[in-house]
Amino acid sequence: MRGSSRLWIAGVAIAACARTASANPLEVFGFGSEHAAEAGVGVATAEDFTAVYYNPAGLGAGTTKQAGFGFLGAVSNLRVDGRRQSLTDPVGMLVGVAVPAPLGGSLAGRIRVGAGMYVLPGSIARVVARSPDEPFYPWYDNRLQRIVVLPGIGVKIVDGLWVGMAANFLAGLEGGIIAGEGSTRALEARVDQKVPAVARIIAGVKYRVTPELALGAVYRQRFEVPFATSAETEVAGEPIDLDLRAVGQFTPNQVAVGASYGTDAGHVALDVTWSNWSEYPGPFVIVNSALPLIGPLAGELPDVPYQDTFAARLGGEVHATDALILRGGYGFESSPIPAEQTGVTNLLDGPKHTVGAGLGITWARKGGKRARLDLHVQSQLVQARSITKRIFDGDGAYDSWTSLRDEVVDDAADPDTLGDQISNPGYPGLESGGAVFSGGLTLVVEL
Repeated sequence: MRGSSRLWIAGVAIAACARTASANPLEVFGFGSEHAAEAGVGVATAEDFTAVYYNPAGLGAGTTKQAGFGFLGAVSNLRVDGRRQSLTDPVGMLVGVAVPAPLGGSLAGRIRVGAGMYVLPGSIARVVARSPDEPFYPWYDNRLQRIVVLPGIGVKIVDGLWVGMAANFLAGLEGGIIAGEGSTRALEARVDQKVPAVARIIAGVKYRVTPELALGAVYRQRFEVPFATSAETEVAGEPIDLDLRAVGQFTPNQVAVGASYGTDAGHVALDVTWSNWSEYPGPFVIVNSALPLIGPLAGELPDVPYQDTFAARLGGEVHATDALILRGGYGFESSPIPAEQTGVTNLLDGPKHTVGAGLGITWARKGGKRARLDLHVQSQLVQARSITKRIFDGDGAYDSWTSLRDEVVDDAADPDTLGDQISNPGYPGLESGGAVFSGGLTLVVEL
């Protein structure tokens, strides 16, 4: 009874962590087709509702009242030893608005507010907590699967200088799972979850040096969705408890600077971003348990040396005619995942090359108001990597990050136990790499 109960509890734990709530998709593909076509450039150029993400100061630099609606879809050609890895929740919709604040006197024309949202069709968020030896791509796992809500404000300080702030908002999860024997002696469970609010800031500044040259800088605060739950089970009068914790939707502290040079014929822009991935707590579920006659137990997780990343994106647009805008861009970003993984982990990633292209079609609506339909396609190439495992030689203390351990003690009377018995799915090695393709459209209309 107790053995099967423990298996059942483990199943509840895995289900709770893997499906209870499946970073931010804007950081992966960009916010709005205009910027996605330019490989994610926007710190010094965004002045519509997308500025709430790229640089809220850009809200203040804009003057029109506008709304936007859009669609984003992605498909994966990422590989693990030749097997294709799909994406979870690869389709979403975006909506946004930006309007000048209706103020008079000295504040007239100085404040503009806006909001942007990325909406999933069937869920609010999904937090996926993995086992330490599971092969997967952390960059795309847990980064497409949440609603993004970004309200913001931009303020004109003096001519040519703006500041702004936005809030990156969502919810965490915490609660409990209580299980015990019912009247039929079958296990009956009650799940209780709470969803407290989580909000982090995005703050920026924009300065127009000349009518053609603009500079910008933005800070995006670390964001994560905490998941915590406990499973309290009683079988045959004895408690079997589990405490589970995980972090999903992680985005590190980021600092980005950008520059844009533009005329009536178009613009070219460059963004450079530093991301503090070395503070990443990891995608794994932390499990603490208390078992009868044994007492407290805690699962040991590998200590992964995540690395800070640097990204550079160059993009631009050309006004081919009064009604047609052509766009393109290229971006490079280093990987936060160590290339060498000789121990239990199989975290798949590599430096990423992003190429974007798109166009914008503009026209005048009734009353002289303008509208623009932007379309884009984007390809993200993840450089190939090879992982090779190492077997622990027994010298010194065992470290699960640097090596694997023989899982079965050798018994000369049983030939099946001789040699290295390893169940890690990455042993003796694996190959990864591939690409993710995305595309979408955004309609922006003046109100």
